[in-house]
Amino acid sequence: MNMHSISKCLTVLSFIIVTIVVTGCATSYPEVEDGFQADWDSKKYHADLYLIPTAQEALARRIELVRQAKSFIDITYFSWNKDTSGLMLFAEIKQAADRGVKVRVTLDDLLVFNEKWLAELAHHQNIDIRIFNPFDSRKMGWIGRAMDFQIHQQQLDNRLHEKYFNVDGHNMILGGRNIGDDYFGYSTEANFFDLDVIFKGDVIKAFEANFDGLWGTDYLIPIEMLVEVKQVGVFTEFEKTYRQQTENRQQVVNAINQQVQSLTEVGYTAAVVKPVFDSLEKMKDSKPYFRSRVENLMTDPVNDAKKAVISTPYLIPTDNKFTIIEKLSANNAQITLITNSSASNDSGFVPAYFEKHRPLLLDMGADLYEYKDHAKNSDHFYHSDTYYHNKTFIFDDLYSYIGSSNFDPRSDFLNIEFGVLIKSPEFALTLEHYLLANKELLYWHVTQQEDGSINWQSGDESYDASPHYGGWHALPDWLIRKMNGESEL
Repeated sequence: MNMHSISKCLTVLSFIIVTIVVTGCATSYPEVEDGFQADWDSKKYHADLYLIPTAQEALARRIELVRQAKSFIDITYFSWNKDTSGLMLFAEIKQAADRGVKVRVTLDDLLVFNEKWLAELAHHQNIDIRIFNPFDSRKMGWIGRAMDFQIHQQQLDNRLHEKYFNVDGHNMILGGRNIGDDYFGYSTEANFFDLDVIFKGDVIKAFEANFDGLWGTDYLIPIEMLVEVKQVGVFTEFEKTYRQQTENRQQVVNAINQQVQSLTEVGYTAAVVKPVFDSLEKMKDSKPYFRSRVENLMTDPVNDAKKAVISTPYLIPTDNKFTIIEKLSANNAQITLITNSSASNDSGFVPAYFEKHRPLLLDMGADLYEYKDHAKNSDHFYHSDTYYHNKTFIFDDLYSYIGSSNFDPRSDFLNIEFGVLIKSPEFALTLEHYLLANKELLYWHVTQQEDGSINWQSGDESYDASPHYGGWHALPDWLIRKMNGESEL
């Protein structure tokens, strides 16, 4: 089972025990006062941007940067898989630490269990690994996590969803990718279509301050306080795990190394950018700090928009309202929505709700593209099941967004997020091309017919119901909706 979606993970944790208990765990939306965060502002920066064009290059660029590191590496991710890509990248980081580079790593705890290989690395004199909002249960797998979550939901519901890779303060990678084979096209089971952007310039200083602010809080616990190792200063478990994940995957190892060797000079695009950060006050009151700050900064572009492209893996309304899409529709803007189809969604729960919301989006005049579960991304080493994971928007071919946040209730009210608002027609064009250049290969074009029925079209293929999402989903989808957990997704 793939546990990549935070919404899937946390709802599964509850579902494991009993559905009736889960129903009692659904959270309500907090009261948000008018003008919330309206006085928050962000400094403008001039920055150079490079949208990494392929999944495999996204890993190769990280490895290249680590090899060039001189002073420090700061990293934050929601998940870091114990697979070929994840272990190869950590091996490179350890080599950097061996030559004196200071490494700080922040990971959310949802997918960290009793990881002795990781705890060993934290005992390296130049590596510090801290875990965000940790669970008590480490050795009982998902059953233990489920029980822990049921008892301490209010404490454990908030997760760290940021993705941040900063080397020496000269290069920073932001985007939607976590670390693992499935994010770089090397998984034999399923791969994500996602994006990353390299930033250069003073804007990195703002993200360093955000990282330092979190680093010094009680929300982060050193992993060595959570996971015991047999002997400090040796890396037996790491080396054993590394061998297990690479010995029988020499093709992938060779492909990764070849990608690094074939990297060419980056061509940057100049832009004016505004960083947007969440507030750790969300851990106490679950208010939508990040979303409100983005919306307040984008008020004029949204109100004046004639064209909007909105991309998110999980298209879920807040309290049954798609506020921004409704506003765009009322202003007769041309709206393009890109998201997962029900069959391609890595969440087992989002489709149950999306199936009911899709007609409303089409009624608002949105041009809807849903990602195919068998999409063939040319940059994937293995072609298997595919998931859509791009989180971005573009307004009027000028304003765009790159960051960690999905556009759903969980990102709004529970996760700690960040992102960058970008003003650049050149970058907006590059971003739209990245998302939509291969429409026929990657997406179903979903339209509403005159009789109100819905059609999914791609080339010669046509469906009058969600492709590859059979009628057997009707009962489990009904049960999921009865759980009343949409605010958790």
